[in-house]
Amino acid sequence: MKRIITQLAVLMVAILAMSCSKDLISPEELFRDESKVAKTTIHTKANDAEDTVTAFRDKTVYRYSDTEGQSWFSGFSGGRMYYDAFMMSVYFDDVERMRIGEKLNIRGFRFSFIFSSDSNAHTNKYSGSITLADRGDDYVILRFNNFRCSCSLGDCATDGYLYCQLKDKIIPIYE
Repeated sequence: MKRIITQLAVLMVAILAMSCSKDLISPEELFRDESKVAKTTIHTKANDAEDTVTAFRDKTVYRYSDTEGQSWFSGFSGGRMYYDAFMMSVYFDDVERMRIGEKLNIRGFRFSFIFSSDSNAHTNKYSGSITLADRGDDYVILRFNNFRCSCSLGDCATDGYLYCQLKDKIIPIYE
């Protein structure tokens, strides 16, 4: 009887480990398989507009933000038009205290189409989740899981893994 219970316990741990590891990835795996890299699909609310798919060009996770105990993700797309140039800002619990595979506890969120003249082309509401997929001394990999937001200009959905530089804090231009 003890042997059966032991085998069941080992099997349950193995299943649990496999289910949690689906969000984990190493930088080498990510660089080898471009299809896993996070992409953002933008559906503008214009009637004849086609969906635009873009990626983050600049992305950084800062260990320390302007709010004590929180880290900060800052990302910008590589877009050049009002409908594909955006920025995303996410405040979350201290990245150094997080475990690999843990969802970010998002404390603040901001998404904005930065070239739009529409003053409502931004939002602080989202759905979906972001998971810490891997972390090193100078990088973080985030897994965007059906992460969506919407504003006056359109609807956005980000899915996939995002390799980010990990820095201590943002250095102000003027101090």
